Amino acid sequence: MYPILFRIGPVTIYSYGLMLALAFVLATLLAKKEAIKNGFAPDLIVDLTGYIIVAGIVGARLLYVVLNLDEYKRSPFEILMLQRGGLSFYGGAVAALLVCIWFARRRRLSFLRIADLISPFIALGQAIGRMGCLLRGCCFGREITAGLKLRFPDEVVYRHPTQVYASVVNFLIFLSLRYFYRKRHFDGRIFLLYLMFYSLKRFLLDFLRADVAPAYLGLTVVQIFSLPVFILSFLTLLFKQTKNLRDG
Repeated sequence: MYPILFRIGPVTIYSYGLMLALAFVLATLLAKKEAIKNGFAPDLIVDLTGYIIVAGIVGARLLYVVLNLDEYKRSPFEILMLQRGGLSFYGGAVAALLVCIWFARRRRLSFLRIADLISPFIALGQAIGRMGCLLRGCCFGREITAGLKLRFPDEVVYRHPTQVYASVVNFLIFLSLRYFYRKRHFDGRIFLLYLMFYSLKRFLLDFLRADVAPAYLGLTVVQIFSLPVFILSFLTLLFKQTKNLRDG
């Protein structure tokens, strides 16, 4: 666990914050390149990313704080310490989605076309970001005695490397969405595939995590969110693909 990579005088470089910054920069640059290839204005993705970063971080932090309110009641100032981790994907996703819809309407563009374009790079950014979780030591897995496992320096037990699992699966989602992007048959297909893949990944992975407690029927809050997201995106994708085949 390396929450602090190094210090330069009074400046502390946190591994989690650095990986998030790297994820945003790389995802933005690649998405911008893809946007230009698809006839969008060069500044579109840069402008959109600025809005998404702010909305996503605020939304992700707010939901995380709400879900861990007892922890922050004791130290309210910790709410501002983003470099120490503590972001909830679905909070950030909802906020970023609303901002993206607003941005598309303001620019008189198709929201679904933009969502298809950026979805693969969101998955790539998440793959990089999860390595920040590994370095910080958050989002850790349940104890395990055999198989693929890791041990943090301050522990004697071995755990599922859930951060590595998440990073690898997110990268595979990125590759899959890039493949399907070249074969998209209707606007929104890649976005729906992203929602399907991510929600399924998160639903299954939470069974191996030790840092989140079950909330209802043995499921975590995020799993309860993930299940309807997967079902709705799957049914919507099935309907649109069937309609596309029938009309085509």
